[in-house]
Amino acid sequence: MLALVLALLGYYISPYGPDTGPNAGQNPERKSSQALSGSFYLAQVTRVADGDTITVRNRDGAIHKIRMHAIDSPELKQAGGEQARNWLIEQVMNRDVKIVVNNTDRYQRQVAKVVLPVAGCEQRLCDGEVDVNLQAIAAGHAWWYREYSRSQSSQDRVLYEAAEEKARNARKGLWRQTAPLAPWQWRTEQRNQR
Repeated sequence: MLALVLALLGYYISPYGPDTGPNAGQNPERKSSQALSGSFYLAQVTRVADGDTITVRNRDGAIHKIRMHAIDSPELKQAGGEQARNWLIEQVMNRDVKIVVNNTDRYQRQVAKVVLPVAGCEQRLCDGEVDVNLQAIAAGHAWWYREYSRSQSSQDRVLYEAAEEKARNARKGLWRQTAPLAPWQWRTEQRNQR
């Protein structure tokens, strides 16, 4: 019974929210943020909200809020949160990126892999492209969000796990802290204090 309660609690406190399917929480007035799983498009980053959330403008001028898939960065009010945001600003602000959509969450954000594309690539993913989600983990600015690993490719699961272990062992970024608090635990503590 306790496992069920904890599983449901985790489900509802997740930054992805309880409704994570492509049509979950669909609001007809906000269809521009809906995208099919596996789809991709090129866009320019116009805002970095925190270490794992950005806003982009695609080539048609549509604005999309992106929650980076399978990573969780410290919240801004949490130790390491500002550093994670600043790192992400350096990587992507005002740059062209490829958004590889996984799904849409209950907040109407596209949950996606953010990629620095190579010139001339018209495919979903090409050799030489940089997976920014993976780089955030490798730099020590995000946890690999294992709860969502089932929706990753087996190759990405291996890469993300190895990157987190390497960053942790090298004490990079958030791993310099004695006992870094995972963002999902921090969010739970904040909700319990209300």
